[in-house]
Amino acid sequence: MNYLFIFLNGGVFFWLLAGWPLHRRPALHMMWMTFGFALDVALLLFIEIDRKATGQLFAPMGPWLVVHILIAILLVPWYPMLIYSGGKVSAGKPSGFHKKIAFTFFALRFALWITAILAMAAKATS
Repeated sequence: MNYLFIFLNGGVFFWLLAGWPLHRRPALHMMWMTFGFALDVALLLFIEIDRKATGQLFAPMGPWLVVHILIAILLVPWYPMLIYSGGKVSAGKPSGFHKKIAFTFFALRFALWITAILAMAAKATS
């Protein structure tokens, strides 16, 4: 099992999680979270370059990898929604919508990390 990806994926998740309490300092929160989103995209590009992930898309996959890919696809629109709604909040708009999608984002992002671990463990045992 490749522990580097597990640590990087978990590190990005915890970076994003650490940015959550910074919402009381909007400028710092925005920079922290934007950098975290950039780290997440960089990790995705790293996996694609290192593993040629899209080239293996039609190869046989285990169920955890399928779930992992579906969660990753589901997460894609969350990034621009969070950035857009966060910009609205920083401009003085109510934060209710941003909080709701942020909570869902963190739940999905945690599930993404767990399914990555499970998919790698399943591949290592096969």
